[in-house]
Amino acid sequence: FYFYSFIEYYFFTTPLTPLPKNLSLIYIIKTQPMQLTTFLSTNRIPFTKNNFYKIIAALFVIIWIAFYATAIDKTDWWIENILVFIFIVVLAATQKHFLFSDVSLLFLFLFLFVHIYGAQAAYTHNALGEFFRDTWHLKRNPYDRIVHFSFGLLLAYPTVDLLYNKFKVPQKWVGTITNMGILCLATIFELIEWGVSEFTTKETGETYVATQGDVWDAQKDIILACIGSMIVTTTIKYFRKN
Repeated sequence: FYFYSFIEYYFFTTPLTPLPKNLSLIYIIKTQPMQLTTFLSTNRIPFTKNNFYKIIAALFVIIWIAFYATAIDKTDWWIENILVFIFIVVLAATQKHFLFSDVSLLFLFLFLFVHIYGAQAAYTHNALGEFFRDTWHLKRNPYDRIVHFSFGLLLAYPTVDLLYNKFKVPQKWVGTITNMGILCLATIFELIEWGVSEFTTKETGETYVATQGDVWDAQKDIILACIGSMIVTTTIKYFRKN
């Protein structure tokens, strides 16, 4: 119905056939605009009643299954997605105690998408990274760096949401604690990578860690996550001040 009304609105001067008013896309846009909640919003809608949540969840599941079906290395895919499974379970289990804003959920979805897209091609062989490498004549596939930067850039906002609304952290400390939290999580993830490389085969370890010969890979990944987080917290502080 939405697609139909879109075609009807843009390509025909008169309706093709009568369409129920409450099912018209134009009617919905005009009368029921989607207003995403932010970390400052107090009206949070639970998953069972939030269509935005449901759309994001459905898209993620479809994309996730498609990436699994086309994954280059199934063993690496499972290892890469263990934390995704854990995160989804924790997010579902904590719905009664805290509801993230719509914008926070959108950022979380975007990060998970970036991550599972990397896992689909085992990071070091990611097509987008190879395109950047060949275009800019880089020494390595940079997709791993992109994901670690995205970790800070996309998870900082949900962290601000959690600290400000759940733990009632004062505004002047939210940014600092968020940056420290992202720094800690990025470091913990590097330790997890090291653990995986130690307790799996050499080939699986090298694929998962994706150092690609860079002995300072872990340090660079952590710094990129911190930079991404600081961009978000600084932006939030600027707009709040102005």
